[in-house]
Amino acid sequence: MEIAKNLLGFKPHGYGGRGTKADTLSEDEDDTYFRKSRCAETIGVSVAAPTNAPLLCVMGRPSGQHVPTAGGPFSALTPTMWPQDVLSKMIQVENSADQMDFRYDEFGFRVEKEDGAEPNSSKILSQPLSENPQHRLKWTAYLEFMHSNENGELTWDKVETVLPMSDKLKQLVRDGIPHSMRAQLWMRLSGAQQKKLKTETSYINIVKVSADDHTLTAKQIEKDLLRTMPSNACFSSSHSCGIPRLRRILRGLAWLYPDIGYCQGTGMIAASLLLFMEEEDAFWMMCAIIEDLVPAS
Repeated sequence: MEIAKNLLGFKPHGYGGRGTKADTLSEDEDDTYFRKSRCAETIGVSVAAPTNAPLLCVMGRPSGQHVPTAGGPFSALTPTMWPQDVLSKMIQVENSADQMDFRYDEFGFRVEKEDGAEPNSSKILSQPLSENPQHRLKWTAYLEFMHSNENGELTWDKVETVLPMSDKLKQLVRDGIPHSMRAQLWMRLSGAQQKKLKTETSYINIVKVSADDHTLTAKQIEKDLLRTMPSNACFSSSHSCGIPRLRRILRGLAWLYPDIGYCQGTGMIAASLLLFMEEEDAFWMMCAIIEDLVPAS
C-alpha cells in the first residue's frame, strides 16, 4: 500500500493527512473523465447528498426526473441511481396495453413473475420495503443526545465523523440501521467519513490518474463490469447508470492499492454500496473495508 501511504498520509488507523477541498475539473476534463450517464441528475462523479440536511430528512428527489412510487421498483435506491430509461418505459407501459418484460424490486433487481416471495419477506412480490418511523426516531434521539451542545436543528454536517463506541450504540446497530440513514451512518461507523475528510488528495484526482483505458488492470475491470450484477437495472448494460461509477471506483482502488490490484470480489461489494450511497462515499467505504475492516492477512 505504498502509494496509499505516501499520497494519502496513511497511518494504522486511517489517513492522517490534512483535510483539503476537493479539486474541481475544467469543462474539458469533465467531458474526458466523467461522461454523462442515464441516471437521475448524474453528470460525472456523484457526490454525497448535502450534509446540511436534517437527520429526519428523507433522501432528496431530483427535480425534472421520473420518481419511483413509494415502496415500488427502485424506491430504495439512492436517488441519483434511479434508472431513468427503465422508469420512463414503465410509465409508457402503464399508459398502454403492453407489459414490461420484467418486474423490479426496490433495489432494482429483476423479479421473475413466476417467482413467489418467501413468507415474511419484504420483497416487492410480498410487501413493499417500509421504514419504521419509531426505529428512525430512536437513532435521531440518540444522535441528538450525543450532540446536545449543538444549537438549532441537528444536521449531518454537525454529526461526529466517527461515532464514539458505547453500549447504547452497539445495541442500536444490532437492532438495525434505518434504510434512509444507512449511507450517513455506515460512513461514520466504518471510519470512511474520517478518511474522506482527512485525505490529502481527492477522489476526483484519484479518478483522473487512474483513467488510462490501456492498462492491463483497466482491461480486466472492463471485462467484469457487466458480469458483476447483471440482474440489476443499474448494472445490466453498458448504458446503465451504475457502470461508469463502478468502473471509476475499481480503477481508483487498483491504482491506490497496487499490491492488491484488482480483485473480482471487490466489484460486487462496490456495486452493492452504490445502491445505497453516492460514488465518492462508496469509494471511501471501500477504502475503509480494505484497510480496516477486512485488512490483508
